[in-house]
Amino acid sequence: MTEENPGTPQWQERAVERSLGSARQRAITRGGIFIAAAVDLLRTTGKADFTVQEVVDRSGLSLRAFYQHFATKDDLLLALVEETVRLHVTAVRQRVDAEPTSRAKLVAALTTLFGSPETDDPASRGMVLFQSHLVATRTDDYAATIAPYVDTVAEILGSGVADGTFRTDLPVPVLAALVTHTLFSLVDMRILGVGQPGAEVTADDIVNWCLAGVLTRPSPTAP
Repeated sequence: MTEENPGTPQWQERAVERSLGSARQRAITRGGIFIAAAVDLLRTTGKADFTVQEVVDRSGLSLRAFYQHFATKDDLLLALVEETVRLHVTAVRQRVDAEPTSRAKLVAALTTLFGSPETDDPASRGMVLFQSHLVATRTDDYAATIAPYVDTVAEILGSGVADGTFRTDLPVPVLAALVTHTLFSLVDMRILGVGQPGAEVTADDIVNWCLAGVLTRPSPTAP
């Protein structure tokens, strides 16, 4: 008669859980330190061409620790973009949820996403340049970073299509792509200082432009 395997003792399971939990928290904390160092460098230089060693020096941690958390500098900057987007989308959704109608929600989202020259973080220029690099080298990663923005706008538009506020002749994903890509292009141009004198686009301009494109059009009357 063979003895049944009693399985892993509960104390071992608890010890492993505590160990993994502690390691996870250390990884998050150290990763955050490296991200903060990268933000500092972006604010100082306005560019993303600093080296891993400069990040390490600014962080006060070791090169070995860096490569335990990020495979490359691009992975670090991608983490920074993801974290920035997460926090920004949270702020956008708070503004959106406070509005009573689909139209008001879209206006709130556009206004918050567009921001203003006065509120642009000095690190924004470096992040825009890095995102341009992502588009060329890691297209899927770039698409994933902006997906929360597109999803937020699509959710608003979908609700507005359902209640008759927004047009129905284009699929909601297409409307969301048109709105968000127009918005992001204008924001990036502003941050990079690209534009024509006397043709500065304001938040009101982008709101009016996007509303004109998505609102339900009245049926033409017969002559």
